[in-house]
Amino acid sequence: MTAWFQSVEFYVIAAVVAAAIVGLSALPARRGAARHHTAPGDLLPEATPAEPSLEARVDRDGRLVLVRTSLPTDTIAASLSIEIAGFDVKIVERLTAGRDRPAESNAAMYVLDFFGAERYHFSFDSPQAGLFAAFTLPVRPGIRLSRPLTRG
Repeated sequence: MTAWFQSVEFYVIAAVVAAAIVGLSALPARRGAARHHTAPGDLLPEATPAEPSLEARVDRDGRLVLVRTSLPTDTIAASLSIEIAGFDVKIVERLTAGRDRPAESNAAMYVLDFFGAERYHFSFDSPQAGLFAAFTLPVRPGIRLSRPLTRG
């Protein structure tokens, strides 16, 4: 029986099994189909203009409230395009520029009510402003965080 473990056939079979295990462990995770949402933003006055940032909080009803601060000075409308694939969330900010902007509005608030009580990985991208942020957030009532938007 020990001759079998020293034979060429044994080593060929062992190499094939090892390659199959490595191949299966390298497969990407199955996340399912992505869901797409859009969310209009409400323009708000900001108490003290600061560096651009993204503030996230979960209200007592489980809704995610995002506040984007320090919008560009010519913004008259803001909205979000949201793609959810598994627990990965990609948010793209869409800003509309114009001349009829109220002088006091320099922040936008978005209320998102389609997240479950899970831990999500967010990426926020504002291509028009050239800003980016990434963070992980458990969507549970009372959770709050703030992230600066950096040049990306």
